[in-house]
Amino acid sequence: MEIFSLDLGNLQTKIKSSKAEKVLPSRFIDYDDLGDQSTSLFDSKLNINQYTTNFDSMFSYAWGEDLYKAHSKGDFIDTIQFEERYSTHEFKLLASFAIAELAKDFKEAKDGILEVIIVTGVPTNDFNESSVKEIMKVLNEDHNITVNEDSLNVRVKEVKVLPQPVGTVYNEMLDKEGYLQEEGYLDEQITTVDIGGGTILIDTLINMNLSDTGRAQKETGAYKIYESIANSCTKDNMHGITNSNIEQILRSSVDDKYYYKPNKNESYEITKHVKKAKIKYTRDLINTINTTLKGTSQIDTFLFTGGGANLINKDEIQNAYKHAIFVENSEVANVNGFYKYGLASLLEEAGV
Repeated sequence: MEIFSLDLGNLQTKIKSSKAEKVLPSRFIDYDDLGDQSTSLFDSKLNINQYTTNFDSMFSYAWGEDLYKAHSKGDFIDTIQFEERYSTHEFKLLASFAIAELAKDFKEAKDGILEVIIVTGVPTNDFNESSVKEIMKVLNEDHNITVNEDSLNVRVKEVKVLPQPVGTVYNEMLDKEGYLQEEGYLDEQITTVDIGGGTILIDTLINMNLSDTGRAQKETGAYKIYESIANSCTKDNMHGITNSNIEQILRSSVDDKYYYKPNKNESYEITKHVKKAKIKYTRDLINTINTTLKGTSQIDTFLFTGGGANLINKDEIQNAYKHAIFVENSEVANVNGFYKYGLASLLEEAGV
C-alpha cells in the first residue's frame, strides 16, 4: 500500500510519496489560456503539465512547478480562501492534480488501479467534524485523471486527517522509516508557529495532545509580506509588480539583495522595501505570539515552521525567544511529517 501525503496550502502545495517530494503552486490555469509552447527548443519548455479530471472532463488545466513563468492569456485560478475552502470546485481540482502528480510515477496507476492511503492536514481551527468530512469527501474516492496523454487510476483506501501543526512535530519526532527517534517529545509541552502562505497557526501540544490554550489562527500568512513589498514598490514608481513577482524574487535572492526585472533590459533593486517589510512582519508576529501565549516559560520545545519561516528575521525572533528552533526545510516539514505518520501507522497496525 502506497502512502501519499498532501499539504494543500493556500499558496503552495507540498506533496510526497515513496518516489517523489515536490512543491508546486496552489494555483492553475485553464489549459486553453496557456501560451503556445510548440516552438520551444533545447529543453526550454516549461515544467507544466495538462490535467483533465473525470468530474470536470469538459475542461483541461495547466499546472506545474514553472507555472509562474507562463505567459497566460487568461487569469490564474487561485485556491486561497479562508472560509469553506474544502467544498470549492477549485480545491477539489487542486487535490486531484496533487494525487495525479504523485501517481504518475507508479506503473500500477497507468496499467490498473493504484491503491493508496492519503495523509493530510488542516489548520487547527478546521480540525472539526464538518471540515474533516468535507476534505475526506474530496479525497476518499476513486480518482481518474489524465496527465498529458496518460490516464491514471487511483483508489484511495483510507484518508487520515491531522491537525496541521502535528505534521512538523511528527517530522521532528520520527525517523524516515516512521520509528520514534525523539522520545522526549511525548512528554513535552511543544508550541509550533506555522507561517504558511495564507495563515499563521500557533498551537500548543501537551504530551502530544492539542491544548485549548496557547493557540491562534490568523489570516496574516506570507502573502501579507508580498502585498506589503509590492505596494511599497508601486509607490516607488515600479509599476506592474505583483505579489507573485515578489514571491519569486524572495525565493531567488543572491547575497541578501533583491531585484525586480520586468524585462532583460531593466533591473530595479528593491532590497530596502524587502528589509522594511520583513522587519515589520517579524515584529507583528512577535506581538501575535506574545498576545496568544501570554508567557513562554512553560514551553519545552518552541518550533518555527512553514514556508514563511524563511522570510522572518531569525535574529529578532531568537532575541525574543531564546529557545526558538527553526525547523530545517520548514516549507516541507508538515508534508514530511504526514508521510512519517503514515509509515508509523502501518508499523503500528503490523504490530512492529
